[in-house]
Amino acid sequence: MARCPHLQAWWVTGLFSDGVDVDVARVVESADGTPVAFGAVTHRHGRPNHQRWLNVFVDHQVEGRGVAGEVLADCLAAVAPAATELWAQVFDDDERSMAVAGHWGFETVQLSITSVAEIDPATAPHPALPDGITAEPCGDLDPSDPEAFDAMLTASQTNPEARNSHVITRGEMHGWIDAGEVPLGTLVRVHGIPAAVTFGGVIPADGIGGVGYTGVDPQFRGRGLGRLAKQHLHHQAAQLGVRRLYTDNEENNHGIRRVNARLGYVADYGLFRMRKRLPET
Repeated sequence: MARCPHLQAWWVTGLFSDGVDVDVARVVESADGTPVAFGAVTHRHGRPNHQRWLNVFVDHQVEGRGVAGEVLADCLAAVAPAATELWAQVFDDDERSMAVAGHWGFETVQLSITSVAEIDPATAPHPALPDGITAEPCGDLDPSDPEAFDAMLTASQTNPEARNSHVITRGEMHGWIDAGEVPLGTLVRVHGIPAAVTFGGVIPADGIGGVGYTGVDPQFRGRGLGRLAKQHLHHQAAQLGVRRLYTDNEENNHGIRRVNARLGYVADYGLFRMRKRLPET
């Protein structure tokens, strides 16, 4: 957390959740036993099996001594044989880490902008619903018509992340929720047909949460359903005492970023999502 001021706590705690399998983890300690570097390669349930996630953190006091390179070498040596892509993130104001990632062979895939909205129960009422449109909680991701829901979820993914990485599924979304989090979601229907969805997790005890995905089936776009879905989720979050919600979107995904701005989201920081191709074994 000290190494990366923007870091959210769940980046770290999520590594130890039941929804993550660990290929390898390495800790480097100083002479007095204080951790000064950490590296791990993980696989979150639901993501494609050929993709892995890399985390490497090095304390400022040991920078420039080759510690990060040694941790990376240990991690690469223990990556699961099925993995052909290694993904990582670097904050957009961390030039040193960007240079290191480039030296390690990572390529920039996209820049994501993380935004935050302050949630006030007085300004997060249940949204008014036009005729023929309903909004229902779906934090359990267990709709009465799962096949129709899944078809809508797949069709809605025209976002850059679907092209650059993979198409998400309900199975993966279940895995986003770690211990201590409460899943929240909203399913919007048009005359009973699944049309839009938003989903994320909140930590009521801390008053914070994150919206992981919002999508609208292309055949229902232009009706403000994405905004309506998020308003409904905000209402649910406010009832649980959540006062701050985070979300991130690719910098050129102007549609959802406009929706977020109208809902009070303000850009906080940027994250480069990076990928390293691994040789197939």
